[in-house]
Amino acid sequence: MAAAGQPRELLAQLDEALAFEGPTREELEAELPAKVLVEHAVDTRKKQKWMCSQLHVVKFLLEFLDQRDSAPFDQKTKEAAVRSEMVQAKQQWKELKAGYQQRVEAIEGAVPCVLAQLEKGQHLAQRLKEALVQYEAQRHEAEKKARDARERRQKEQQLEERQQQLEEQAALLRSRLEAQRQELHRLQGELQSQECVASGWREKVERSSALCQLLETLQGVRLVSASGDEIDMELTPGPQPTTPDPQAATPDPQPLRLTLCWAEDGSVRVRSHSPLFPAPAPCADVRGTVLELQHRYRQLAPLLTEIQALQTRFPIDWQPQERRLRFLQPSAVWTLAVEPGYVGSGGVRLLAVQGQHGPGDPGAWKPPQETPSLREWLEYLSTLDI
Repeated sequence: MAAAGQPRELLAQLDEALAFEGPTREELEAELPAKVLVEHAVDTRKKQKWMCSQLHVVKFLLEFLDQRDSAPFDQKTKEAAVRSEMVQAKQQWKELKAGYQQRVEAIEGAVPCVLAQLEKGQHLAQRLKEALVQYEAQRHEAEKKARDARERRQKEQQLEERQQQLEEQAALLRSRLEAQRQELHRLQGELQSQECVASGWREKVERSSALCQLLETLQGVRLVSASGDEIDMELTPGPQPTTPDPQAATPDPQPLRLTLCWAEDGSVRVRSHSPLFPAPAPCADVRGTVLELQHRYRQLAPLLTEIQALQTRFPIDWQPQERRLRFLQPSAVWTLAVEPGYVGSGGVRLLAVQGQHGPGDPGAWKPPQETPSLREWLEYLSTLDI
């Protein structure tokens, strides 16, 4: 910066030296060359000299006219004085002329040197300006290079830091990989041991499955699913007797879905998935509960199958706890009692009648068959209108 300040100071001093004659000289130099200015100065001096001589003549004439009326004896004295003054004026004029000529010659001799120095100074100033511009360009280029170097250095530092971080992360990942390998070896050992245990469990499951199939074949019980405190199973009834009447034939009974639940006190609760089959009371003996359910379902399977078939034809409501069936009609509600052992030994009888005008006598209505079935009762009652 100090090297750049010195050329600026030299240019400022050169501009001050060129402007020493004031703004008038700067304007003239800007408009006219130096030779024309010298000729103008010489011509101006000649005109001033001529005007000075004319003024002396006017002064002499005025003094002569003022002293015209003076005494004659003073005329000669005045003429002598005037002559003396004229001689002195001429002498002064000659001296002034000689001095003026010397100065003009000195100026004419100095002008080429000054012009040469001025041109040299302008040339030097131009070179200095060019050097200054070049210096500024070099300085800007050097600053740019230094800035680029700093940026490259910063990027290199950032890359070094990033590389160091990546190396640390790689080392950490390698350690984790080694730990994972060790964990994998350990898990493989555990997997082998678990496979051995699973193989034993598979053998047990296969034996249990074979046992379940055997139970299903021999006893009519099929295990659906099992969990910690629940068992889902299906009961299938045995073969049903065939009837010679094709109208009295019913479809085959469907398996009964039941869920056995173990309570906290150790008792077994039964949940039935069919609304027609009532669930028994809780019991502590699982085997006895299953045998009781199987026995009850074998007895009720024909009745439940017939009721399911009749529900598609008649508006009936089965009450399994009371073993009663309600036949709903717009004019009356008929209540039938199904005796235990039906369809084989038990029968069906009319228990109550509720008409529009009050209850009726159950003994007043009976189908024509000797031992009517549940279907025959409903077909007969559906023809009545009370």
